Amino acid sequence: MRLFLDSSVLLSAAGSEKSLSRLIMTIADQWEWDLVTAFYCRDETNRNIGKFPPKAAIKWKALQDDLSFTPNALTSNRPLLLTASKDKPVLISALAAKCDALLTLDTGDFGILIDTKVYGMLVTTPRSFLIAQGLG
Repeated sequence: MRLFLDSSVLLSAAGSEKSLSRLIMTIADQWEWDLVTAFYCRDETNRNIGKFPPKAAIKWKALQDDLSFTPNALTSNRPLLLTASKDKPVLISALAAKCDALLTLDTGDFGILIDTKVYGMLVTTPRSFLIAQGLG
């Protein structure tokens, strides 16, 4: 299963060892999940990691080894119901990378898409994803 991790999930995984985002990254190999993110999300994470304690930046560097990076996809020939323009590249990149699910903690911007499928790809939170997998 290919999981696309939004920068909010990446920041959570780097910033808290008790987060569900970190759990997903920790058990991904065991569950044969391919963790994917876009360079766009990597850059956004790099810009915001300084808002966390210094050990988060160290953890972020280590976590990158567990990720596959996909090129940014900025346009789509399909209509998208997403009002936050900053998150359109995230959704489009996840679709272009043929991911099964996009995991995000940004329920404000992804709002109406949370726990729905967009062109066959589930958009959900780490918590909802783990519960659906029978792990929560």
